[in-house]
Amino acid sequence: MSGTSRLLGLDLLRAVAAWLVLLSHVAFWTGAGEQGVVGGLAVRGELGVAVFFALSAFLLSTPFVRRALGEEVDWSARRYLVRRAARIYPGYLLALVAVVAVAIWLGGAAASAFDLPTVLVHLVVGQGWTGRTFQSFTQTWSLTSELTFYLALPLVAAVIAPVVRGAAPATVARRLLAVCAGIAVAGLVLQTLAAVPDGRWGGILATSAAGHAAWFAIGAAVSVVVQAERAGVVVTPRPWLEAVRTSPGTLVLLAAVLWLVSSTPVAGPRGIEHSSPAQALAAELLYGLVAGCLLLAGTTRGLAETITGSPVAGAARWLGDISYGVFLWHVLVLQVTFALLDLRLFAAPFAATLLLVTVVSVGLAHLSWSLLERPVLRRAHRTTDAPAPQPAPRA
Repeated sequence: MSGTSRLLGLDLLRAVAAWLVLLSHVAFWTGAGEQGVVGGLAVRGELGVAVFFALSAFLLSTPFVRRALGEEVDWSARRYLVRRAARIYPGYLLALVAVVAVAIWLGGAAASAFDLPTVLVHLVVGQGWTGRTFQSFTQTWSLTSELTFYLALPLVAAVIAPVVRGAAPATVARRLLAVCAGIAVAGLVLQTLAAVPDGRWGGILATSAAGHAAWFAIGAAVSVVVQAERAGVVVTPRPWLEAVRTSPGTLVLLAAVLWLVSSTPVAGPRGIEHSSPAQALAAELLYGLVAGCLLLAGTTRGLAETITGSPVAGAARWLGDISYGVFLWHVLVLQVTFALLDLRLFAAPFAATLLLVTVVSVGLAHLSWSLLERPVLRRAHRTTDAPAPQPAPRA
């Protein structure tokens, strides 16, 4: 399975994750999230964030996993940081300018957070730590967690290196999976503690990279499985792993069932009410399992080659390219839609609003990608390909 073909499967997964997040916000704003099974599924589209986190961990931990398994892999801190910044900041800053402009235009609740400190916090993507953000940029708390993960990953890899150094590849893979499991359990514990009533740091902890460590750990664990398979390393002789790696349909079906379970009260209320610790734990676990199932499905052996050779290959790549833009723009589009059409919050037509917001968000995301994000990324890749790379630290 080539790297290029594998990415096509993940591009589709990015698009699904972005649309799920869009779906959840439309369900919440229109009030559909409180109504029936479909509303419950829609509002739980927030699990798209778990998919994004798992995807990031899968992709970015891969060089460290390959190195740990004995491959000679080049990794440059400069290249890593420049490319991450080039992927995140251009589209983000463009959307932020639009958010501020619309907040000034609309005034009222839309501009309630408009002040210089809030704008400065957004410039460094620190809103996830402060909890103060614009009404049409609330989804970007997750970018604070993403950036924290980007910075923490090489450090964690360096700390883990002694645990796997000198061991046989199969032992390395098992130890890495054990570390991922430990990190996931720690993240689940922190997420549970964050939901304890009157917890001083609950709000910040619940949305932090540490609070969502389980989602990142799941992505890294899938990377270990996939890279071990690529290197011919047998992680476990048990036949269930082989079945999992060749059954994308079963994995997608399992993800759908878990999504359905998460739409029930077991994962907390559908509105703005606070979840209990048990509900917060259930939601974190269910969302993470959905992300893991979809990520395993997207990397199934043979699936990527099928997608690459199919007529949908170009569309898959395009959807993956614009998925970040859809994530950035959709809440602003939702806010402007409500303002221009004079829609009532929690009492607006769900299907029509969903269609309109999806179409406009996709259009804006395409323009952002074509005119800004892609040129900046290409320049970043050309610039960082020039220097001689350095080996990645073992992980």
